[in-house]
Amino acid sequence: MRYFIFFLLPIICFNAFAQQTSSELYLDLKKLASLKRVLYLAAHPDDENTRALAWLSLGEEAETAYLSLTRGDGGQNLIGEELGANLGILRSQELLAARSIDNAKQFFSRAVDFGYSRSAEESFEKWEKEEIVSDVVGVIRKFKPDVIITRFPPDERAGHGHHTASALLAIEASKLAADKDFLPNQIKDLGTWNTTSVYWNTSYWWSKDIEVTAQNNDEYLIFDIGDYNPTIGKSYNEIGTLARSQHKCQGFGSLIERGAKEEYFQYLSGEKLKNSFFEKPTRTWSSVVSKELENEFNTLIQNFDFKDVRNNVKPLLSIYKKLQNIKDDYLREEKLSLCQTLIVNCLGLHIELLGEDFSFALNEDVKLNLEAINRSKSQVSVEEITINGTAFVPENKTLSFNQIVNNNISIKANSNTFAPYWLQNPYENLFDVTNVSLIGNPTSKNSIEGTVKLNIEGASFEYPINGIYKWSDPAYGEKKRDIVFTPNMAISIEETALISKIGTEKKLKIKVHSFQDNLKEKIHLKLPQNWEATPKVFEIDIQNKHNEKYIEVVLKPNSNAVNGELILLNANQESIKHFREISYDHIPTQTYFTDDQLKLVKIDSKIKEGKIAYIKGVEDKVPQAISQLGFDVKVIEVEDIKTTSLNDFQSIVVGIRAYNVKPELDFFHQQLMDYVSQGGNLIVQYNTSTKSVKEMQLGPYPFDVSRGRVTEEDAKVSFVNQKHPILNYPNSITEKDFEDWVQERGLYFADNWDAKYETLLSWNDKGQESLEGALIVAKHGKGQFIYTGISFFRQLPAGVEGAYRLFANMLSYGGN
Repeated sequence: MRYFIFFLLPIICFNAFAQQTSSELYLDLKKLASLKRVLYLAAHPDDENTRALAWLSLGEEAETAYLSLTRGDGGQNLIGEELGANLGILRSQELLAARSIDNAKQFFSRAVDFGYSRSAEESFEKWEKEEIVSDVVGVIRKFKPDVIITRFPPDERAGHGHHTASALLAIEASKLAADKDFLPNQIKDLGTWNTTSVYWNTSYWWSKDIEVTAQNNDEYLIFDIGDYNPTIGKSYNEIGTLARSQHKCQGFGSLIERGAKEEYFQYLSGEKLKNSFFEKPTRTWSSVVSKELENEFNTLIQNFDFKDVRNNVKPLLSIYKKLQNIKDDYLREEKLSLCQTLIVNCLGLHIELLGEDFSFALNEDVKLNLEAINRSKSQVSVEEITINGTAFVPENKTLSFNQIVNNNISIKANSNTFAPYWLQNPYENLFDVTNVSLIGNPTSKNSIEGTVKLNIEGASFEYPINGIYKWSDPAYGEKKRDIVFTPNMAISIEETALISKIGTEKKLKIKVHSFQDNLKEKIHLKLPQNWEATPKVFEIDIQNKHNEKYIEVVLKPNSNAVNGELILLNANQESIKHFREISYDHIPTQTYFTDDQLKLVKIDSKIKEGKIAYIKGVEDKVPQAISQLGFDVKVIEVEDIKTTSLNDFQSIVVGIRAYNVKPELDFFHQQLMDYVSQGGNLIVQYNTSTKSVKEMQLGPYPFDVSRGRVTEEDAKVSFVNQKHPILNYPNSITEKDFEDWVQERGLYFADNWDAKYETLLSWNDKGQESLEGALIVAKHGKGQFIYTGISFFRQLPAGVEGAYRLFANMLSYGGN
């Protein structure tokens, strides 16, 4: 069990120094003055009720935080190819984007989202329950909430083992956080904390009669969170739906809601409350610091100068001085940071630490410029600049009114940590975090970060900064991104696995990206046993930074070849990092480097050669996998169907979730069915069971898309129709083909299918009924239609040999 110290790591967004309106500054002041605190707890990104968070944070003016047990790395992705750990990074950033709108904080535990779970018991077993309890107790002891709110009930009604586990953890951890004998080493750093109550944010989803049940019932608190806040100019449900729409990779873009909106909160443990979450305050400024500070807050709130916010700086400086007397480390740093930001924004002070590029290779000289402007008449000076632990005395200290002041600094790129902190060690179901002080933090530290020691009218404080690169984009204007430290070079490989038959040569293209000028290196290939590579050594000579070079290697497995990883080594025989970048408009660009290696798989698989059309749904790597089998693949967009000669293709595959993201595909139903009736082979991969999909007919005969799934990747398979051609031609499919699968068997299986469909497979999770809807097939005219919920989109990129063999049979089935 880990014991850890939390440090307050302010999230410095790109707009941290963007000037706020006087109304926004006034709200920040009221938030600073508030000692109310709420912790919202659930299992995944997008589980949180963003409307409730906005109401609690901006309406109740409580310091509000969301603790997500996982980073959502086991989910699907509606907007890109990121899955697994890469998806976890994307969804972590989407949570932070949501928090920047609903004004709440964000925490995580070390739990890995391993996919759908049938029970809390399974989740606890995989996560190592005592470790996750430690994480949750640590967050409670650090954040010290008055109340904890869960999104789910602590029983099977939650519908997902992770969901149930989150509610059970909230109840258990709230009690253990107050136990002076539980994790005594943690107590030395954080103390104990007694949360008043735990409530469940229930809704019509769980109880259709909730409106009646909750009325005049002391088990419930009811609040209208749809109020309009005239200071903000928005209602809390407007803000909440804007925040929820940041979960774009999960398809949660929402229409903006307005008007009355009642939320229901059901008692779970602790004290029952009558009217408010904060009717039994645990803190006042008189008890935390002094009555004098409480009076100063009240006076400033009553007399806040909206016309010239610079006049609020003097009383804020007095408040800042008194906040330093807070004894609790976390609360003190939190309030000081909020007060510093408020003072800086009231001054109109703008500070940026700018670099000449977004990346610098290890040991490279990094030239930085601290650019500052003081748009107030207050006396402000820069006394000291500290970057990555090194202090610098600025050459230009005084910030004269409305004049840009520059201070140049030079440092060395001195960090060889290139991945998010939770991905730096191998893991399975629990992230292995070496630096335990980072547990709970939403992100890693920046490559370049530090403080500016400011003197404002004689008062001194250190303000956090981080290194950024900014440039002008003709289409968007000013754009910014964090500066990152990098290795001198890195590689990118489009495939995650390469499959090849014995004795068959496969070409592999590898992109080498240089992060320095005049790169001269050697790349050596380290192969699994009995694989051949031509060539095995490459000379790399790249003149300019950020230039790229492609190298091509021919790989071939011999008869005794062993499946394994292709490892690329530099001249010092060190593993070369893989370059990853996640770039979307709604999150900051994420640049990081991993030790992932390409999996080499010797495969015994035959195909009926032909052309395959792949109708694109969401981004996935299935077309590349089909190509590796030896088919000629053409990826087409939905709108291209009307101008494409479908009969040119032996098989057509509809991409995952295509009907979800491109419902206009339904307009081409008859054209696709004509293709089948004339001898074609149409394969539709899984779609989620949304209302719109339920109203469509995906095949020639009716069937439903259900929520049925098999989550155990090693669930035993039974063959319902062993003699069916798909299980025999051109590859004989056996139980061995279902070994070594990853995460799950499949999801969103067919149900209630017409009698004309045949089923081929049956499997089930432990204790569940067997399901046959993972693969259904029907003849139609001269051709055939297949619907499959099997997770080929996970299995094929992971190099699962049996999944390739089964998919080869499906693609080879029938045809023109």
